[in-house]
Amino acid sequence: MHAHLQRSPLPTGSILRLSEDVLCVSPEHLCVQMAPRLTQLELIVLLSELLGLYAICPATEDGMLQRDVPIMTPDSLLEHLELLGPCHGVGKVRRALEMACVRSGSPRETKLSLRLALKPALGGYHLNVLSMNESIEVRRIGNRMRRGVRRPDILIAGPKISGMPRKVVAVEYNGRRHDEPARLAQDAVRSNELKAIDIIEFIVRREQYSDLDYMDGLVAVIREKLGLPRVSVDPAERRWRRCQRLRLYHELELIDGTSWNGLEREKAPATPETPAEEDDWNVVPVDAYGM
Repeated sequence: MHAHLQRSPLPTGSILRLSEDVLCVSPEHLCVQMAPRLTQLELIVLLSELLGLYAICPATEDGMLQRDVPIMTPDSLLEHLELLGPCHGVGKVRRALEMACVRSGSPRETKLSLRLALKPALGGYHLNVLSMNESIEVRRIGNRMRRGVRRPDILIAGPKISGMPRKVVAVEYNGRRHDEPARLAQDAVRSNELKAIDIIEFIVRREQYSDLDYMDGLVAVIREKLGLPRVSVDPAERRWRRCQRLRLYHELELIDGTSWNGLEREKAPATPETPAEEDDWNVVPVDAYGM
């Protein structure tokens, strides 16, 4: 339980009634209350959960629960921030919202998307993430070409060129559940249906996600398929950007969605960065990050 001193009246919709004698802040106001206690990256991850299709729940078998729709939208959050006015934490939430994921399906999808989308100064590859888990119409192969829907984990778009169709690729994160025989067959069907509408699908598994060299190479291939120009930087800048990518990877691995201690880590003495060990892969909740 955390007590907060509220100096001014709260706008309508800030409080939700859980029972006759228990009230709770809304998701929109929760972000503002927590903002001063979080690092920028932690706040981005928190927003991505509330804007996503999952909820961290360590007590469950998978470490998370699934939602059909997000409990908060960018519009509902921005509306709440407008009603609050110049309140402590509002500016920080606005900045984080610009980088947060929308409709992410799991913590690992969120982390992969952030690594792909954030600017190089923050450790990302600066790709244009167009959508997450949004519906795309396909034709069902092997079933009289009946129409259907697929929802790629991450859809990345290339540049807009006048008179030309915009190129897009899909990136899927396949966790341990995708090793089940039935799931392997489903994944093959999904991949073929996306290829049939000219969407190349790239698969990222746990082993590739934690391999920085592989991720660098994968992004280079994605950029090539999307028709993006080569990034030319001097050797010193290239080394610095790689250090930032490694730092982002490690920092994301330390964010578990339950213990928010990033500010404490920032104040602690710096330690050399080392690759994550096998036992360090899953931070609470255990299975949610392998989904």
